[in-house]
Amino acid sequence: MLKGKQMALIDERERLAVLANSIAYFSNAKKPKFKKVFDRAKEERALNDAYESNLQENTNAKRLELHKQLADAFGERS
Repeated sequence: MLKGKQMALIDERERLAVLANSIAYFSNAKKPKFKKVFDRAKEERALNDAYESNLQENTNAKRLELHKQLADAFGERS
């Protein structure tokens, strides 16, 4: 239980370090871009990909099947 509490403190320090870095970036950049600090769309895509990995596996299986059909059609079967 103590280790978990210490891990939470490490996580909090990491969040504070990221915040400090973001503040420094916005203070010093000539033309700061919020997307360089936080890209919500990218984060949401990563989250969706993590929970919908089955969809990606199905897509890869379909691609492999199409590749196999093309190889058969052109006689490149090994």
